[in-house]
Amino acid sequence: MFAMQFINVSKAYNGKIAVRDFNMNVNFGETVALLGPNGSGKTTLMRIAVGILRPTYGDVLIKGVSITKNPIEAKRVIGFVPDEPYVYDVLSGYENIHFIADLWGIDIREKDEEILRLAQAFEIGGVLDDAVSTYSAGMRRKLSFIMALIHDPEVLIIDEITAGLDPKSLATVELIIAGLKKKGVAILFSTHILEVAEALADRIIIVHQGEKIWEGSSKDIRASGETNKRLKDVFFELTGGPDYDIVMKYLALRGKK
Repeated sequence: MFAMQFINVSKAYNGKIAVRDFNMNVNFGETVALLGPNGSGKTTLMRIAVGILRPTYGDVLIKGVSITKNPIEAKRVIGFVPDEPYVYDVLSGYENIHFIADLWGIDIREKDEEILRLAQAFEIGGVLDDAVSTYSAGMRRKLSFIMALIHDPEVLIIDEITAGLDPKSLATVELIIAGLKKKGVAILFSTHILEVAEALADRIIIVHQGEKIWEGSSKDIRASGETNKRLKDVFFELTGGPDYDIVMKYLALRGKK
């Protein structure tokens, strides 16, 4: 059984196709990265996977359970870190965590040490009793990671893994992902940073205009025989790189009277 399975997933908004016939599997103990330009469909796919959006066609199975037909059962094993944290400003950091724990039916007292260690790792342990309205964007993102992990999910989905995180916090996330992967957790994340995908993902999927256009790993690229080729080269070949001529024309005009 796959941890997560996208089956012919399509999504249209007002007749415009955002995702078309998307198929993908994620295994337990595997880390998969979604790459693609802005508007390629990455966030739409993730929101469908966690039940925030309903697909126009197709379905996502979480441990064999349909997210559209049995959403409550499917969501029990999912942890979701959105690109923009869903937190309550009027509550403290700890109260936000407590609220999520209550929704999962978890005795927060049994999780106190885990929460403390995670908060210390993310360097927000000293502000958990402060109102979230006083938090920076990065602190909110760190809090959202703790909230996503409170119920020990078997499937972890992270939209824009680097968003709001400084290098030290990102390194902390990388350590957590490596540890969860060893424990058999399936991890799906999106990113714009190609080097992050290369470093963290067992498998990389490039999405463009709502369709999967490439699937593989950094090892696959090196095994192709083109020793100097990198993921960046593949990405630009498939989705289009920066327009050198236009940039040069701009620079030539800059400062002209």
